[in-house]
Amino acid sequence: MKKYLDKAVRYYHDVIGEMKKVSWPGREEVKDLTVVVLTVSGILAVFTFVVDWVINSFVSQLL
Repeated sequence: MKKYLDKAVRYYHDVIGEMKKVSWPGREEVKDLTVVVLTVSGILAVFTFVVDWVINSFVSQLL
């Protein structure tokens, strides 16, 4: 049992050490990237809607 506890403690310390190495983005970078993600998501949603509508219209005319 002690063997598993020692491994868990070592893992926890390793995780803490790695998290200290992480380069976290600043507030402005997070804002900018959020705008990019929302914009691209919106564009893809509109594109998907248009393609679906065109395909649906085409199939409706065939039937």
